[in-house]
Amino acid sequence: MRRDPELGDGLKEYLKYFAFFVVLAAALFGGVYALKYALRTEYPIMVVVSESMVPTLGVGDFILVDHINNFEDVVAAPPPEGDILVFLRYEASDEYIVHRAIDKFSRNGVWWFVTKGDNNSVQDAQPVREGNVMGRVIYRIPIFGYFPLFIKTSRGFALVGGLMLLIFFADYIMPDKRENKAGGRFPWLTLLPFLLSTLVYPLFWVLPGFHLKLEFVALASWYLGCIVAPLAFEDDDMGLMFWLYHFVLIMIPLACDLVWWTTGITPSNWWYEAGSTVPITWLLQKETVMFYRAFNQFALFLIPGCILFLVLMAVKRRGSRTLVNMNRRFRSSAV
Repeated sequence: MRRDPELGDGLKEYLKYFAFFVVLAAALFGGVYALKYALRTEYPIMVVVSESMVPTLGVGDFILVDHINNFEDVVAAPPPEGDILVFLRYEASDEYIVHRAIDKFSRNGVWWFVTKGDNNSVQDAQPVREGNVMGRVIYRIPIFGYFPLFIKTSRGFALVGGLMLLIFFADYIMPDKRENKAGGRFPWLTLLPFLLSTLVYPLFWVLPGFHLKLEFVALASWYLGCIVAPLAFEDDDMGLMFWLYHFVLIMIPLACDLVWWTTGITPSNWWYEAGSTVPITWLLQKETVMFYRAFNQFALFLIPGCILFLVLMAVKRRGSRTLVNMNRRFRSSAV
């Protein structure tokens, strides 16, 4: 039986992309275990899910949690001097809290800490004994923590998985029927909308109060990118993968943060479990009605852009004369 060489090349391409995802996942898991060894904490990376520490720690921030060798050295003082601790609120509890130590005292050789969220009006009702303290926060990475939270939800996992399957098997779902390729050079300026939405992230470190304005600018820029990208790429596989990575790593966290700013629904409201921070796990949890409201708002922000990009890509691949000519003009005008 004769073998179709294009089918073999397509399979190799899919395997290459799949291998990249495997390597990326292995690197992430390996990095977590390396941090666990280096910081000597059970959960070296956690995600802030409530607004109790805003603006010191934002919702969706990754936090690095370091082991405390000597609890006597913990600094307990009002903001910004006091150490920020991660602790279990009660014995045998899974409710993780990240609050600042504002006072401490020793009782029978055991240190106790009075804690308070920087954004809370009153201190926590009960002091925390040293045995319940997991560690202290030593660093934060703004907003990126939304992604592992999002794919822990049933709808988030389905959305990301569905887009991955659609793009991996794009040659079968939207077969390329163009007679001729566009040729020319890649117009690098067409990547500026994606670059702009990416450059918003560093500003979150220095402009914490401007999230909403920055994110709407990034969202509008991304929509422009969804229009121009199908007209810029000649290698559609590369264009689809580029768009997917940008959507997953950049736009999902950004849109989740927009949901919080516009609805007031934080990830602490997505599940029934309480707490202001959570460890990174892959276990799905029971979702609340508020999560479905949040996801509907998320879909309103991003799904139209996804449809716009995929429809334009599919129409171009079907040989639409208008889009093929625009693709040719884009690439012929590139410097």
